[in-house]
Amino acid sequence: MTDSRRVCRDYVEAASRRVSAFSHFKTPLSRAELTPEVVAVSAITRECRGEVKTLPGIAQTNLSQDLWQTIRKDPNTGKISIDHDLVDNYLDNEATSPSTLSLPALQDFGRMCGSLAVVGEDEDGNRIAKRLNCRREWCSDCRLVERRRRIASSLTRLLQIDCMGYDVITFPQEVRIFMKSPAVLAVKAKQARRAYRKWGYQKVFDRWHYFGKNGEKYHPHLNVLYDGGYLSEEQFAKKKDLIRRKLLPRSIAKRIKKDLVIHSDYTQDPKLKMRWISYVMKASFIEKSWDRPLADALKGFHNGCFAGFWNDAPKWKLTGTDKKFNALLNVTKGFHPVSGKPIVWEKTTYPWVLLSIENHVDIGGWWYLFPNERAPPEGRLDLTNLIELPDDDDRKHPNEIQREIARHRELLSRREDYELAS
Repeated sequence: MTDSRRVCRDYVEAASRRVSAFSHFKTPLSRAELTPEVVAVSAITRECRGEVKTLPGIAQTNLSQDLWQTIRKDPNTGKISIDHDLVDNYLDNEATSPSTLSLPALQDFGRMCGSLAVVGEDEDGNRIAKRLNCRREWCSDCRLVERRRRIASSLTRLLQIDCMGYDVITFPQEVRIFMKSPAVLAVKAKQARRAYRKWGYQKVFDRWHYFGKNGEKYHPHLNVLYDGGYLSEEQFAKKKDLIRRKLLPRSIAKRIKKDLVIHSDYTQDPKLKMRWISYVMKASFIEKSWDRPLADALKGFHNGCFAGFWNDAPKWKLTGTDKKFNALLNVTKGFHPVSGKPIVWEKTTYPWVLLSIENHVDIGGWWYLFPNERAPPEGRLDLTNLIELPDDDDRKHPNEIQREIARHRELLSRREDYELAS
């Protein structure tokens, strides 16, 4: 009993000495230093019979034993001193450890944007790869990439509009609170397309912008591109009255004493058309922090719809620097940009870091052209020049038997040499 009490007393004294050592720190420290959402990164450990144990009440953690080298004990006086510089350096290293820092490109849906890719090829073996993106407007990694993809996919139809009209429909501030629902946005966009089709337009495209330039307040406005031209003042007034009646009930307009604000313009200039298309396709929801509930609600919302008939031939061509989208037009249709043949995509996704090792050509929008794989040898080997060996030829035997025959021949040769020498 006395031995067990002595052991307990020594244990308590050793624990008290180690705990008192932490009183020399400039700032009080707890026994186990924890980081948010991460296991403890420091604690007090000791070894006993080859095992690592912790003191009572202290969790076992991944603290390096090198920290205890900062605690010095004078063998003459018995005083304890601590190297504060080494301790501070250790804590700084732990605070900035890669395991505790979040990657800036890591999205809230669990993977890095653009880290995966799909590969396809046409019947001639021409390969092409496409990096997968999240398509969220507030993603800083793929925002510009997705904008270029939207432009390329819409140009296949918008090139059919000869004289292009562009309207911007802005809703009063009093009703914007009711338009934070994706269902309401979808209904209003559909009503606008029906109103333009009722007026007589054959080709209509609309897309929402959610915020202004700086995102200080919710500012939904509908951008509409259509095949329209000049209208007289009387016709333009009737057109605006039709749109206002379809999108905003007259009872609400009279109650708030405000109505929809509609700005309209038209052009046949290819450069101005492209400028409008590029503006309409831009991302307006730049920061998710502007309205997180709305950002969560917009998941799966299809922004940008076509209405009417889009079977005509292209009426205008890209000019100047806009020609860079020509390579993407065939890709968005499902054809290889070089051969023009249909692309067959694989279902398997590959890490982009592995695909990027090969030589590739960036054609924009995270689309890449890869060289063809080496073709297999053409035809089979010609074996007509070979002759059949005779039956007594040793080369017809298996390798083991050939080695055994060669060994016996070597023995016979040595024996004959011995007999001749004797």
